[in-house]
Amino acid sequence: MRVEAILREAWRNVSSGTVRAVALSLVLTALGLTAVAAEFSFVSGVEREAQEFRDSGGSIITVLAPGRVDGARCDGLASVRGVRAAGALAVLHDERITAVALPGAPLAHGRASAGFPAVLRAETDGGPGLILSGDAERLLDATVGDGLRTTDGTTRVSGVYEYPRDGRRDGYGYMALETDGSSTAFDECWVDVWPQDAAMRSLILTTLRPGTGTDDEQPEVAPLNLTHGLGFEGYTRYRDRITRWAGVGIGVLTAIISFVALRARRVEIASALHDRASRIDLWAVTFTETLVWAAPPVVFCTVVSATVFAARGELVVGVVLGARVAMLIAAGAVLGVATALLATRERDLFLYAKDR
Repeated sequence: MRVEAILREAWRNVSSGTVRAVALSLVLTALGLTAVAAEFSFVSGVEREAQEFRDSGGSIITVLAPGRVDGARCDGLASVRGVRAAGALAVLHDERITAVALPGAPLAHGRASAGFPAVLRAETDGGPGLILSGDAERLLDATVGDGLRTTDGTTRVSGVYEYPRDGRRDGYGYMALETDGSSTAFDECWVDVWPQDAAMRSLILTTLRPGTGTDDEQPEVAPLNLTHGLGFEGYTRYRDRITRWAGVGIGVLTAIISFVALRARRVEIASALHDRASRIDLWAVTFTETLVWAAPPVVFCTVVSATVFAARGELVVGVVLGARVAMLIAAGAVLGVATALLATRERDLFLYAKDR
């Protein structure tokens, strides 16, 4: 048969309702969108948990080694790939900052390296002065740029940082920090790294100065917040997700549906073979028909997935997940139709007619 004849025959079968193209397209589209929705739901859940993990300080790795942390080395970790910010801190336990307006509640006093405010996501004006925690700012009714009268004189508020009570380490929620560019050693180094990198637990130890401290003092490396565990295994969870089988399941269902749909036309196919129709022509017509009802769900699932994820700034993720489902639908349709054609034989025509 010529191409025009093949297309004409396929269109006749589609337009007459013999192929059930509309029903097949709607069913496969619904199945495909179900798989896409399952993937989207899982990915959204993991991303939401990842955001909660970062917001709670779980992505901040700390090393505690009193008097041994080199501030410059710690700040230098900010240049490592994946590190958002890094900085060193020393809490001056013997020194408190007492505001004249609230003498009964002195502030804990911290000495920080230049990079430390960025780790806390502090909002600063870049000028000299104290960086207050959010609780201290509200209690003292002080804002950035204001003067703060203390028992040691008047200073200014140069920044504010929030330190919520969400499971992160205590002791920093009511504090005043001052940046210190001297070479004096610090007690802690904090590094905010994302995605999580196991190598950072070793790399952060390079900020320690050798030959200081007692031999029995071992540095402690741990996340700032252990509420969500030692780390966020987002990649492992994505790799082992149950929804990864959704596309495969849809592909298998598509194969079954397409097989049953074409198998229902076995009398028609066997009759065509009995009338000396070329098997190659028969396959060409059948797969042209299959393209008509399989293409819409394939395209629609890919476009919907890409559109939904693109709205979140993740176009590539949407295209990959949508195309994965779409390809399995296409593969299932081809496999089911091919199997049905192979299983339909001319010699069984009268048996098919009798069973109909």
